[in-house]
Amino acid sequence: MAEPVIKLQYGQESILVARPDPNCTQRHFHLFNSFHVTSNPRHIQRGGKPVIYVFSPIEREVSVKLSLVPQWELSAIYPVVPVKHSITSGQELEWVVRTSPCGTLTEKTTGLDVSYLFWEADVRPPSPPPSPQLVAADGNATELFVPNEAHLSDDDSVLVQTSQITPYLDSALKSLGLHTEARTSFITYWLPSILKHQYIALRFLPQSAYEKAAPLRVTPSPDVVLRIFMLFKGVQESQLGEWTNARTRQNEDVSRWRSVVGADVDLATNFDLFRVIEWGGMEVKDFVGA
Repeated sequence: MAEPVIKLQYGQESILVARPDPNCTQRHFHLFNSFHVTSNPRHIQRGGKPVIYVFSPIEREVSVKLSLVPQWELSAIYPVVPVKHSITSGQELEWVVRTSPCGTLTEKTTGLDVSYLFWEADVRPPSPPPSPQLVAADGNATELFVPNEAHLSDDDSVLVQTSQITPYLDSALKSLGLHTEARTSFITYWLPSILKHQYIALRFLPQSAYEKAAPLRVTPSPDVVLRIFMLFKGVQESQLGEWTNARTRQNEDVSRWRSVVGADVDLATNFDLFRVIEWGGMEVKDFVGA
């Protein structure tokens, strides 16, 4: 029998959430968020259902503080807590919750008992358009991730035929340290979008790049934080010549993504540790002349 789920509707968006297991022993909670880009007619990206798990071997009070760069603007949060605004540093909010053995939370500001925390943000038009990379002090290129300028190329992506995408994603996500439920949720959430295309170009962002766009501060400090965020786009058969290297890269060991993301899998899968694990993604769409 399939795992019972609850369907939650937010405007035109819907998400599937696993019902709490009354026999569970893990202490965890989920943070859902999404962000939308509608200001650039040529590139419309939508980030969907990033989920943050917080696994703790003991009950504890946890502060979850989210900050957004100025290019993002919060459009919805739940539970509703105060949002601080700054012209230079963007927006910031904080949830303070008490975890319970089976994953429910009591949010202290509102007194609400919830299963997860939710935020949604719109992306403001870039002015001027950001450069895809910055150069760090040590001379190494550091990627700058801005949702409304998200990109994939033959140099950084893997091209997978749609019929082969589910085993590839499952293997890649498992190699990055995601447990079975997280891998299943990730794949089933994105599969309807993926199946609209013949081929999929995809890549996982470095944690450092994603963290700069949406800094997350959890207190007390977790033993490990793993943030997995995938960019993907549909590719037509007539465009395969533009993705020669990406097609070859499909045959490489999926563990290559560990170094790209910066994943410490041993820590991320250690059940004795206080762990924060996030997955999310964004489909990059091009609308020429829209």
